[in-house]
Amino acid sequence: MARHGRARHARIQGGPSRRATTLRACAVGLALAVCVVGSFKLFSSATSAADNTPASLRGARHAGLRPVSIGVASRPSPGPSSSPSPAVRRQVSGGEVTAVGDSVMVASTPALDQALPGIEINAMVGRQFSTGLQVIAALKASGELRPIVVVALGTNGTVTTGEIDQLYAEIGPHRLLVLVNTFEARPWEQEVNTTLAAAARDHPGTVLANWYTTIEHRTNLLWPDGIHPQPAGGIVYAAMLKAALDRLINLPG
Repeated sequence: MARHGRARHARIQGGPSRRATTLRACAVGLALAVCVVGSFKLFSSATSAADNTPASLRGARHAGLRPVSIGVASRPSPGPSSSPSPAVRRQVSGGEVTAVGDSVMVASTPALDQALPGIEINAMVGRQFSTGLQVIAALKASGELRPIVVVALGTNGTVTTGEIDQLYAEIGPHRLLVLVNTFEARPWEQEVNTTLAAAARDHPGTVLANWYTTIEHRTNLLWPDGIHPQPAGGIVYAAMLKAALDRLINLPG
């Protein structure tokens, strides 16, 4: 009898537990139903919105175009560099140059031939500017005067503005000109260099090759007379002249 009573008591205690479980199951089912209904409404709203989308946008999606995120700036694709290309500097060929000079050019001839292969050199010891003008006129008359003329005269005498005017008349407006100044302990040195510098400054298509400033602190490269370059000085003279020619050929315009 005792066992039967305990069993019955256990069944009575188990009754409320089953009811609680049933209530919980109902609550869960109700929540699921609410979620399903809400999801269905959301889906219906989204579908309606999609149906109201302009045809052009729907067509774009159907065409496979990617949507663009709003508020995010698109980065432009890199194009060709807009930075200017470095200018290409042309170098003078010796075959373009006629050089007329005096004994300083005579001493520098081997180095000039090396630095400017093909250069035409007409130089003579003791030559003055007036004689050089005659040489240039003869070369022009024979068709031998090249597009670029180098005049290195002034060691043996003065240079006047009238001679400068005659020089430009001889070479004509279509040739380029390098004027080489002088370094010497003679009374006309400063006058010659001032005249040549003014000519180079005032005439387009002309540059000054400044032998004075090139050699004044390297007089050990000159012979004991302090005027004519030794072989090493001739190399310096040729380098100076080549730099002046390259500068001349790259003048703007």
